[in-house]
Amino acid sequence: MVSLELFSESEELENLLRELENVSKGSPEEALVYLMELSEATLSLYIAFRDELPKGYGRIKFSRFVEKKRKQLENMRSVLRELYPKPKRSPGFSTSLRVETVDDYVKALESAIYLESLILKAFRHIEKTSPEKLFLGDLIAEIEGNIEELQRELERAKAVESKLLFSEFVKKLVGDRDG
Repeated sequence: MVSLELFSESEELENLLRELENVSKGSPEEALVYLMELSEATLSLYIAFRDELPKGYGRIKFSRFVEKKRKQLENMRSVLRELYPKPKRSPGFSTSLRVETVDDYVKALESAIYLESLILKAFRHIEKTSPEKLFLGDLIAEIEGNIEELQRELERAKAVESKLLFSEFVKKLVGDRDG
């Protein structure tokens, strides 16, 4: 299991990148299975953002991410079952979230962007190597949109003093239409 809180450690990042490289050399089935695992980890992180960030900020900011990712996973599961009735499994990921400072939030957002970027790379590999391009165009666009939205939130968070308590960050955003 890979924990998101470990993404800052270079060894964990190297392992994930190596795994993605191996998957990219393999079959579309292996890439889809890896993609499912990454998407499930990303969904877990979005649920944690939605449910655990203070003052309902997470619910406002991340409910849409949760619903979009759930829909993506449903589509991927359907396609995976149709194409590969008994798909292989890859190691799973675990997520944990503890946000006390803006710096913690920045690190968590960076992990979400990293996961979405890995998913995007896996999708692009499948698009190049698989004749089954049933759902890729829309999903690639959705993931690119997720990354852009997460980047905007990351820039907003980085603009605040990193040691500030996250609850103070949320208070600063009260009245902000995007917040």
